[in-house]
Amino acid sequence: MAKYQYRALKDGKDIINGELEAKTPREARELIRNLGFTPLEIFQADLVVHEMSDEAGNFGGINYLSLDDKILFISDLQVMLSSSISLLEALQTIEINSPRPKIKKIAHALQGEIMKGKTFSESMNYLYHDLFGEIFIDLCVTGENTGELATTLERMLMILRKQDEIKSQILQASIYPSILVTMMLGILIFFAKVLFPAFMGVINDNLGKIPPFAQSVSDLLQFVGDYWLLCIIGVFGVIGAFIYLASNPHTKKLFDMTFIRIPLLKDFVSYINLSNYMSIMAISYECGAPFPKSLSLAEKTVSNYELKKKAKLTTKLMEKGIAYSEALHQSMLLPPTLITMIASGEKAGNLSKMLKDCSDVIDKKVELVLQALTKAFEPILLIILGGLTLALAIAFFQMYAGAVLSI
Repeated sequence: MAKYQYRALKDGKDIINGELEAKTPREARELIRNLGFTPLEIFQADLVVHEMSDEAGNFGGINYLSLDDKILFISDLQVMLSSSISLLEALQTIEINSPRPKIKKIAHALQGEIMKGKTFSESMNYLYHDLFGEIFIDLCVTGENTGELATTLERMLMILRKQDEIKSQILQASIYPSILVTMMLGILIFFAKVLFPAFMGVINDNLGKIPPFAQSVSDLLQFVGDYWLLCIIGVFGVIGAFIYLASNPHTKKLFDMTFIRIPLLKDFVSYINLSNYMSIMAISYECGAPFPKSLSLAEKTVSNYELKKKAKLTTKLMEKGIAYSEALHQSMLLPPTLITMIASGEKAGNLSKMLKDCSDVIDKKVELVLQALTKAFEPILLIILGGLTLALAIAFFQMYAGAVLSI
């Protein structure tokens, strides 16, 4: 058995150092937890742990890879590595049998770098850093260091599949609102191009002065009829500008602070970010990453400015030797219920399980909030559609009544 040195948290507040014997890093972590400590870092004194080089880039020649392609590639690789097939042989099999050209190209390029002496994570970092992301590559480093790359890939698959599921739910939830918006545009164009010109031809012969409200609606429909294509482009342009400003570094902070203050939207933004945070936290910690490294990886998944400040504060408090649950309590990153669960896990020595349970709870919250958003959005669109129909009806009634009275 190998000798492992460790740093751990005792009673949730004191950092201690020690040494023990174990067959693998995983077994060493379990032994530390059995002692009632929370492992922060485990390493062999005579082993130089592989760290990621600074040579990062996207030299593989692929600028975009869909989520489905990522899931397929990682899934195939994970299955073969779990079956004790060597990494090179697994990549060669994927290159030969994959039905997707991009996956074939990735597998071929990775083989070339690995045969030059690089590790899998180094090859990914050099060829596809931008494509797969820093978090995925860092977790691969952890998996290689602990000898559990296949297990790490399996856990990463869980995150990618969860992202795919959330994406599908958002798309499904947006179908009905999209239909209503299309209907509104269709009604406006129909009134402007067909019904309005025919009706105005009759009204102009019998009505002298058009009421102000009816005139405003008339001018609006006239504009839509003349520039209907420009109106459609304008709608998509506004949506595109909103997305751009919400993601632009110079304006993102303002949008993030606004989103986090709108009641229902606040829950959705918070739980989406916390879902990523807790998932990476649970997976990296279970894979054997040092606790500070797990915190660093989890922090990178938080995109909202306000929540990221809280995540950074949590990390800083942990660096001062404060227990994770207490750091979360002071930063107010997580809801109190989840903090209580984590505190219980720290005391019982099963923090890994509690992190996973917290991740599952947040995932369920995401589903509930998404359903609530959909239910709230539908009546808003119906009100807008009803208001538009009412405005058109009032305008036409005014013009018709004026024409009748003028006879």
